[in-house]
Amino acid sequence: MLLERRTVSRKTPRDGMLEISADAAARLTPLLLGDDFALASAGRTGRARLRSMPCGCAKGAGGGHVHHFVESPLLTALTPESEVRVELDDAPGPLLRIEPAE
Repeated sequence: MLLERRTVSRKTPRDGMLEISADAAARLTPLLLGDDFALASAGRTGRARLRSMPCGCAKGAGGGHVHHFVESPLLTALTPESEVRVELDDAPGPLLRIEPAE
């Protein structure tokens, strides 16, 4: 199931965090069991976790909104400014896929 397409931040290769929308985070939270979950990206598999952080950006000044991320060392292989697909594969178990958009 395609959750969304995202542009990889220039920070992602350094911190291993891909920002996702609040809607995608809300759709994933009840489906992924535990603090971490299976992730496939760039031909590799590993573990990841959802992370939410209060906003510190200029857009959030006074707004109090939250940014949502998928965090994993696998995401350091993503190319900044490229577009990726964020997909959930639920068979045989929940697996989040983050792959280049075609």
